[in-house]
Amino acid sequence: MPPKVALVTYIVLLIWLLRIERKQNPEASLSLWIPTLFFMIMASRSVGRWFSPGFSDGSVAEGSSLDRVVLNSLILIALLVLSRRKIDWSRILKDNSWLILFYVFLGLSILWSEYPYSSFKRWFKIVGLVIMGFMVLSERKPLQALESMLRRTAYVLIPLSLVLIKYFPQYGISYTVHEGIRMGTGVTTHKNSLGVLCAVLVFFLIWRLFLKWRAGGLFKSKSYTYADAIVIGIGLFLLFGGGATYSATSILIFIIGMAFLIILYRYKNLAKYLADHLKPALIVMAVLLMFFYSILLPLVTSLLNRSENLTDRDEVWSSVLEVASQNPILGTGYGGYWGLAGDTAKKHHKVNQSHNGYIEIYLQVGIVGIIFFTIFIFEFCGNIRRAFNHVYDWGVFGMCFLIMVLVYNYSEASFISTTLIWTLIVVMSIVFSAPCLHAQETEDE
Repeated sequence: MPPKVALVTYIVLLIWLLRIERKQNPEASLSLWIPTLFFMIMASRSVGRWFSPGFSDGSVAEGSSLDRVVLNSLILIALLVLSRRKIDWSRILKDNSWLILFYVFLGLSILWSEYPYSSFKRWFKIVGLVIMGFMVLSERKPLQALESMLRRTAYVLIPLSLVLIKYFPQYGISYTVHEGIRMGTGVTTHKNSLGVLCAVLVFFLIWRLFLKWRAGGLFKSKSYTYADAIVIGIGLFLLFGGGATYSATSILIFIIGMAFLIILYRYKNLAKYLADHLKPALIVMAVLLMFFYSILLPLVTSLLNRSENLTDRDEVWSSVLEVASQNPILGTGYGGYWGLAGDTAKKHHKVNQSHNGYIEIYLQVGIVGIIFFTIFIFEFCGNIRRAFNHVYDWGVFGMCFLIMVLVYNYSEASFISTTLIWTLIVVMSIVFSAPCLHAQETEDE
């Protein structure tokens, strides 16, 4: 198929998909496209890279001027919309107090960053994620708005990734720096980014189809079912190597998410018990994982056809920890180490991230940051428990997603960054606020 024909086919498919999505949530306001576009950018690649593949018009820290214009414009428009909407700020801020305090601490860490201007711009960008969370929450039906945001993102980015990989390789294909291995990246910049995009969004679509099947409405709206099924098929094709390479970590978290989804729906008493005791349950899981690490690692890496050193990640962790140990309490300052010093750091570590979300937090904001982050995760566990009590299905999704995220960050760094995972954690934490869930429960009754 000629590339132009493939692109036209994608556009026609996209129009059909978005029309179906619109019918599912007709009460969503036009303003919902603001956080949706922001989320799409976080889930794919920077705006500047679309116009200059493989090149940005600024340094690593400065980024693209076009990126700044687009993202800052979306943030300012969102603030303008929020100023005109009625929101129970006191209750919502109370429900997300540790998220706010964590962000405040990240902002304060700019003071001891070696590159404060770079750190501030990175911090302001992740503050935008909080603002977008408030945008979704301010919709008339926040949970349906969250669903629309995720479905629109899946409908746009997953089929487009396939088109770029197959017909526009200058956008959809890249090569590793040292080995020259061909990677299918699609709308993202790396196979791992494409992998987690497909893993999370396909998991979401399967969860929604599963709910319709349980309610007996899977084939009552055939166009809706067919739309999701098409995107799920494309997403699974890309996830399991359709783009020439695959992300083992993304496949692993997808399998884990699906396993927990089946267990939580099959054994509801167990699900409610875990929701009520999610904090100690996570601690127990972490301890068991460390205890059986030497047994599980060879098994998992063998099944995923990966080396036990996780593609030399052990060397990266060791070198990053050596740097982090020089500032163990407060870290190097948020966004500083991989900022203007990013090129130097990349040459030293041969990567531009720690490849471990927990080490990344320790590097940037130290032990104090780890404490703030842990308390925020526990707060998120409380929000999940609240969701279980009011909107059971979203509670299940939240728990599965949290477990997927915690596992993913063992070999990739996606915390406190402009990534799909961190964006969704922040948005879900805000949307799971008590006023939203109480209102949803009332509507369901």
